[in-house]
Amino acid sequence: MIVSTRVRVRYKDTDCMQVVYYGNYLTYFEVGRVEFLRQQGLPMSDVDQKVHLPVVEAVVRYVRPARLDDLLEVRCWVSERKRASFRFAYEIVSEDGETVATGATLHACLDPATSKMIAMPPWLRELMPVVQSEPKPSV
Repeated sequence: MIVSTRVRVRYKDTDCMQVVYYGNYLTYFEVGRVEFLRQQGLPMSDVDQKVHLPVVEAVVRYVRPARLDDLLEVRCWVSERKRASFRFAYEIVSEDGETVATGATLHACLDPATSKMIAMPPWLRELMPVVQSEPKPSV
């Protein structure tokens, strides 16, 4: 399952050349994964009470710059699932269908009460099917 959401590049996201500052792509990834969970019926506020999902690794590949006022599509899916961790993959696409950036974040599952690593809860595992290949760009 691939979930898609749109993000408009805001002035605060850009540098003096009106290009998106590189660190903001991780924020766009967060928007994508929070929307992924929401579309599965799990607002992040509910998930966070049951299990903490810290990012333990992040990778971004910059393909072409996004600029002020661009409307971006953030695509998010689960690319890997293990016993106590999983990986979200992302593709950010411009309005003209060009890939802007790709990447991934690896998340651990922690017990909110103890902050110790736990197995991925069954209710979460059920809502996070693994997509084996990267999506094709939309036309």
